[in-house]
Amino acid sequence: MTTTNTMTTKKLVLVLSLAIGSLVTSWSHAHTKVETAEPKADSELNEPPKEIRLHFSDTLEPAFTKIVLLDAKNVTIKLPKAVVDKADAKTVSAQLPVLRAGQYLVRWSTMTRDSHKVKGEYRFNVK
Repeated sequence: MTTTNTMTTKKLVLVLSLAIGSLVTSWSHAHTKVETAEPKADSELNEPPKEIRLHFSDTLEPAFTKIVLLDAKNVTIKLPKAVVDKADAKTVSAQLPVLRAGQYLVRWSTMTRDSHKVKGEYRFNVK
């Protein structure tokens, strides 16, 4: 093997190693996201929901998981503490009082078991 071929091979190995390392790093830093939500984001409901139920892509830390509900006037509606499902630690729910017609904002925050803090929000409407 010539010196030129050896150098080309070493460069190729280095480039491939860096590319694979970058890919693995981006996979390991992917954050948890909501996979399903009830009520659904931007939904128009004929009946008020009885609970908010969120299913995430990763296991949740119960002590750091919250759901907050605000009405159309940005007033916080008192909810019982959000509960992470014992049978499925990727799901959290909060029981709701009877809601009147109007628009609502769900704000959630959580920490996953790998210590990533994430938060988000979405709206739904009760007719």
